[in-house]
Amino acid sequence: MKKIPFGLWQTPVDEEFVTHRGKISEIKWDTQNSIDTLVFSGSKDGKSFLNAWSLQNGLRELGGGYAVGGSVGYGGGDFDIRDGRILFAAGEKGLCMRNLGRSLIQELTNDRYATASPVISPNHRFIAYICSDGENDCIALLSLADKSWPVLWIKGSDFYMQPTWSSDGRYFSWVEWDHPHMAWQASRVMLAEIDPSDSRIITMRIVSGGEFLPASQPQFSPDSRLLSFIRSNGEWEDLVLVDLEDGSERIVIHGERFSLSNPAFSQGVHSYDWFGDNQRILYTKIYGPKNTLWIKDIKSGSEELLEIPDYTIFHTVSVSKTEGKIAAIASSPTTFPQVICMDHNQIFIVFRTNSDDLPLEYFSKPRELSWEAKNGTTIYGLYYPPLNPNFSWQGLPPAIVRPHSGPTGKAELALYPEIQYFTSRGFGWLEVNYRGSHGYGRSYLESLNGHWGEYDVEDTITGAAVLTKMGFADPQRIFLMGSSAGGYTVYNVLIRYPDSFRAGIVLYGVTNLYQTITDTHKLELHYTDSLVGTLPEAREKFDEWSPAFHAEKISTPIAIFQGDRDCVVSSDQSREIIAKIRSRNIFRLYEGEGHGFRKPETIRDYLLTTAKFLMEFL
Repeated sequence: MKKIPFGLWQTPVDEEFVTHRGKISEIKWDTQNSIDTLVFSGSKDGKSFLNAWSLQNGLRELGGGYAVGGSVGYGGGDFDIRDGRILFAAGEKGLCMRNLGRSLIQELTNDRYATASPVISPNHRFIAYICSDGENDCIALLSLADKSWPVLWIKGSDFYMQPTWSSDGRYFSWVEWDHPHMAWQASRVMLAEIDPSDSRIITMRIVSGGEFLPASQPQFSPDSRLLSFIRSNGEWEDLVLVDLEDGSERIVIHGERFSLSNPAFSQGVHSYDWFGDNQRILYTKIYGPKNTLWIKDIKSGSEELLEIPDYTIFHTVSVSKTEGKIAAIASSPTTFPQVICMDHNQIFIVFRTNSDDLPLEYFSKPRELSWEAKNGTTIYGLYYPPLNPNFSWQGLPPAIVRPHSGPTGKAELALYPEIQYFTSRGFGWLEVNYRGSHGYGRSYLESLNGHWGEYDVEDTITGAAVLTKMGFADPQRIFLMGSSAGGYTVYNVLIRYPDSFRAGIVLYGVTNLYQTITDTHKLELHYTDSLVGTLPEAREKFDEWSPAFHAEKISTPIAIFQGDRDCVVSSDQSREIIAKIRSRNIFRLYEGEGHGFRKPETIRDYLLTTAKFLMEFL
């Protein structure tokens, strides 16, 4: 083992390793000719895919070169499949359709609107989907019987997601909400009784939800007798069943110190699913940065934990209705996202986003940390020690502290290639799940309201102090990194605590709170209402907590990276602050990049530039 200073270690976890990462978005089972087929969507190397898999036929590609993916808001709601018929959103091509057994793809809408979450009616006569022109959202209805142009079927609310039909075609359910709320703050599960022959709405009502008890993920039992959904119980979440005949309601899963879903930034979220016997439900229990898979028997009340080793995160689940096969998108700190299938206690790896040839001996495994805020609140984090089997060095290592984006988000026990890129070079790394993070109860999540730019800053500072107190990092070589909302935290930390970090790195970070109202996309137009306050009453907070107004106080060296087509945090925000910063700085503006870098050449340049920048301060 060679003795080389921290930060200078050579590693196979290089730019190419980080660049060639993949993502799996959604999974759904379908059964045709007694064959259970799993369809899933995702992206890799900047290109989307739509694949099908079965034990009998193996893996095959379905997308036919189309850009598969919902385009409303942050995306998601990529496809639907029913009886071998696949319907998918394809960007500018609108909605497209094909059969499992045929390669011909039919373009159905080809209109100017963004589309997402298409669902096929049980009689295959109609398609319902989320439709948006950027200002107005609705649920549109397309008739396949007479090839008529889509009509605006359900409208009037600001946002829609998660539409679904009952198997008998009598009912249709969806989630809707309005400004100024986000989906996890105030959303409603809606139910419409439908005439199956022409999809005329007979009745429509709110089933559950509202400002204080938001609800999401409606699903019908396979026999169409029950409507299930997730609803906040105040602090955590419950799974609720409504009898469609008599309207009675009962809670079958009571969340206590665990959540059942993550905040819905995107369409197409499925954290639970029904078995075909109408009696059992597969669901996830979310505990902070990790979760587990369970089966609930709604008649007996019994529960079963599914022991699936080597995985700590299950993001999306699906159950085949005929044979009860289980599928999930699974990952861990040493495993890239995979599509897995569980059949009679046998686990199949259906699809890997990366090859099996991973340098696992270079992968640092996180340690869960906690510490107290000034007011006594417990704060959470994940610490990754530097790890490389070929090198060592005496003394305390440098460390990178990263507050996550969102800010309504969290760091999970999953594999982040970017983290391993730096830890295998000799850096420690701390992920800060500051107040406002999901997975620790509603009180913890909402504690950031009115304090964004304050509590996230405080928790980041105290997190760095914990590293030095525990002997995990050299106090003179701690760096700060963040993207989007995390970048906003970085700026505010460097403004208020100028001597706390050696250098800072920001990716498309928020700098001007006023511009988050005027220049962002529709979904987050009122996000700051709860996080900061409403104008004009909150003008003082907007002025105080907007980094662009105090940039001259930044004395710490900083590197800033930004895409020129970012519709969430406009490039003007980064341009504004970089013009005012007087300390040593680097600014990269990447052509054609949005909110989150996707081009391999962009990611490569960002990593190389950052690594070189940090080496100046070792």
